[in-house]
Amino acid sequence: MKSILLLTSLLFFGFAESQAQSFNLKVSNVKSTAILRIAFYKKENKFPDEGKFAFAKEFKPTKTGDVTLTFTDIPAGEYALAIYQDSNGNKKLDTNLVGYPKEPFGFSQNIKPKFSAPAYEECKVVFNASNTTFSIKLID
Repeated sequence: MKSILLLTSLLFFGFAESQAQSFNLKVSNVKSTAILRIAFYKKENKFPDEGKFAFAKEFKPTKTGDVTLTFTDIPAGEYALAIYQDSNGNKKLDTNLVGYPKEPFGFSQNIKPKFSAPAYEECKVVFNASNTTFSIKLID
């Protein structure tokens, strides 16, 4: 009985440990050290509506140019990401009269919107043990 319990514990903890991986996001074209706000959307969320995301992260870069963000608490799965740099610190993406962002922004898969926000399917990425690093270039 003890050996079964020990084996079960080793399998469980080994499995849990193998499932823990870092989500690495390389953000390029960072123009300032203002806070970056990143929203993770699941397919059932209203991408890319503010406040409709599965969860969000924020990060204050210490330099401009290229920045790599590492998150260790992202569950494996499929996501579409939207990111913006909150240049004025008001915790929202500022837009002009026609709705185009006035602050640097970007989407996973580096989709650059033309006349409307991109679709979830265009931006989706799969995060798993063999796919842990993603890149977004900010559009300004």
